[in-house]
Amino acid sequence: MNKERQEEHVQEKKLRKNSHSDMGRVTSIARKINFAQVGQLFCAYVGMDVFILGVLVVIAVIGMDQQFVGEASFRYFRELSFRTDIWNSVYKVFDTNGILLYQLPVGQWLRLLADGGVIVVTIQALDVVMLACKGTKQVRKKLRPLNQIAAKAQELSVLAFNETKYHNLENAITNLSTDEIDQGIHMHDKELQGIETALNGLLERIRASYKQQVRFVSDASHELRTPIAVIQGYVNMLDRWGKEDTAILTESIEAIQNEANHMQRLVEQLLFLARGDSNRQILDKKIYELNAMMREVYEESLMIDEKHYYRFEELGKAQVYGDCDLLKQSARILIDNASKYTKEGEEIVIRTGIWKDGSPFYEVQDNGIGMMAEDVTHVFDRFYRADAVRGSKTGGTGLGLSIAKWIVDNHQGYYDIVSREGLGTRFSVVFPKVYENE
Repeated sequence: MNKERQEEHVQEKKLRKNSHSDMGRVTSIARKINFAQVGQLFCAYVGMDVFILGVLVVIAVIGMDQQFVGEASFRYFRELSFRTDIWNSVYKVFDTNGILLYQLPVGQWLRLLADGGVIVVTIQALDVVMLACKGTKQVRKKLRPLNQIAAKAQELSVLAFNETKYHNLENAITNLSTDEIDQGIHMHDKELQGIETALNGLLERIRASYKQQVRFVSDASHELRTPIAVIQGYVNMLDRWGKEDTAILTESIEAIQNEANHMQRLVEQLLFLARGDSNRQILDKKIYELNAMMREVYEESLMIDEKHYYRFEELGKAQVYGDCDLLKQSARILIDNASKYTKEGEEIVIRTGIWKDGSPFYEVQDNGIGMMAEDVTHVFDRFYRADAVRGSKTGGTGLGLSIAKWIVDNHQGYYDIVSREGLGTRFSVVFPKVYENE
């Protein structure tokens, strides 16, 4: 115990010594900063005085020319002469031929100008002197929070934890079970509070990531379970009655093909998101004409979907820097989503051009069922489907908008969504401005 106390005493002496040293360094830095401020203020005052003096002289010259000659001209020759002192000066103006146009005693005006200048310069000089005297203290006051942070860091760097504290921390981490991860680590030790907070923050992020993975696996297995059960059901029906009944055979083959295609789309989407989450999705970014790209998607929609009326609008010429195939995929997802929830014969509008702030954008607007406000906040969540469409036979997997969100996010873009129940939804996708050096 005596040895530990001696070590703590030595550490305290080191801290006090380092603290005094740090205060000295802070004072020196404060003086340098204040000296620079004084120099800047002095130069600012000198520049301002010269500028004001020049303005006053120009105004006076133009005013006298207009009063005595009728017009001001820079071609006139001007002369300021005096016999005894400058306070008896005479201002003379000659034309280009040397003929005297007018002369005026200006000594009184010069005296007034000098008196006013002395007052102004005196006030400025006092301000500079006050800053030179008190500025260092003010700078030190502003630097005090930084000095306290540095002192605290120095204190932590030389703080001697005893071996018991390390063992207690190690045991707390080792004995932490998965059931207690929500509660975190609590050592109730002020010296370990910073480490405790950092570890609990890390545990919280691990817990959130773990829950997200568990939910993803659970949702994926649930989505795959349904088509597998349907396929098994039709296979059993074929085994019992479909060998001789052509109607059952045809129905079963068609259903199995549909479910197999649904599973294939789901697996492909899961693989896409898995590659994206692990940063293995490669983007081939180039500068493309966004208008031409969206017109291609519009023409594709006309050929694929004959049940809806499509309209294409261009609101200015726009370029985008990105992966053409992935950007088309994000647009197709939004258009496919719009067609699912829009009645046959209704209009779907595809727009592209320049956004309000000058950025390139495209948007898809439908006249569908719309969404509630709480659904809009979760629309990009994986496997999320609103209550209004959960039971509908739209054939969706709940992953399309998640993929579209990933694509736009990795192009540094963002979504602007406007939706009203019964009126429809508008997805606007805004991208960064394109510069030629990209």
